[in-house]
Amino acid sequence: MSERTTLHRKGDRAVTDPVERDAILDEGLLAHVGLVSEVGGAPHPVVIPMLYARQGERLLLHGSPASRLLRTAKGGIEVCVTVTLVDALVLARSALNHSMNYRSVVVFGTATEVTDHAEKAAALDLLTDFVIPGRVAALRPNADKEVRGTTVLSLPLEEWSVKVRGGPPVDEPEDVDEPAWAGLIPLGLAVGEPVPDERVPAGTEAPAHVAEWGRGSDS
Repeated sequence: MSERTTLHRKGDRAVTDPVERDAILDEGLLAHVGLVSEVGGAPHPVVIPMLYARQGERLLLHGSPASRLLRTAKGGIEVCVTVTLVDALVLARSALNHSMNYRSVVVFGTATEVTDHAEKAAALDLLTDFVIPGRVAALRPNADKEVRGTTVLSLPLEEWSVKVRGGPPVDEPEDVDEPAWAGLIPLGLAVGEPVPDERVPAGTEAPAHVAEWGRGSDS
């Protein structure tokens, strides 16, 4: 726990168990990566949505070497990564007491570039299987030039915080008898039927890792 990972508002929503942290990260798909960039002029804040993967006690990020974020971050700059899952809209009997049920992770640290070719190749496979488990086994191996042409960053899970809000709305006592409907609208990731590419032979069934794909309660 550090000063910047200490919750100064709604501290009762803090979770310090790394198992809960990992569960949120493993259910999420999208991270928002923030940093202060000096590319193209004066220092300015940048936040970019990215796919990610968790490998033990680190996060992996990847992208094109031309990416402004990756060019900046691999130089050793501090980054902040957030992953948030929204579980429900919370409808109270007054507008200001409306809320959301959510689970969020914030990670601070210095991202470093993965330069070893074999480690980078393994990291790229992990990134693919993290998003779509079982996918790598169905694909050809990444070509060496593809591995060389991709930047992979590693961010240690050393400085982090977790914040969770769950449960019903919290109304003021004087509002409990108001006629407005109150409660939860549950939210989740909607998974549709797979749509094959037009060049997939007619009648080809989607493999199990595609047809059965899910995340969280959908998995």
